[in-house]
Amino acid sequence: MGRRKKDKRRRIDPPQKQEMSQIIWEFAEDFIRMGDTPERKQSLLNAACSAWNMACGPPEFREKSLKAYVREYRRLNPSADEEDLADVRSDAEKLMQKKLAMFPNDLRRIVGARIFPAGDRDRIEIMSARIE
Repeated sequence: MGRRKKDKRRRIDPPQKQEMSQIIWEFAEDFIRMGDTPERKQSLLNAACSAWNMACGPPEFREKSLKAYVREYRRLNPSADEEDLADVRSDAEKLMQKKLAMFPNDLRRIVGARIFPAGDRDRIEIMSARIE
């Protein structure tokens, strides 16, 4: 009888998750590119990140968060009329639906984001956290 090889378990690492910056570009690039100034692009990136975070919660959390988001937008933009507020809500709802369709199992929350020029392109940096 020969010697038995030890039963070695091979460690199988899960596939690497995509970088959050890459995911957010994939998720919201068209929305962010509507901005025609660096400030507007940053504002749209912030809106996309807010929608991402709202979509990470259960349905009842999403609706409550969406209402709070629109209230805060109104507070920060006192000249916004009802049509503006409806557009803000609609954009957030569409982005939340897109996040849920594209990345339903990614529950990382975005805690910071910035966009900046890098050569002839825009680049974003995303800081995220896993919330249990």
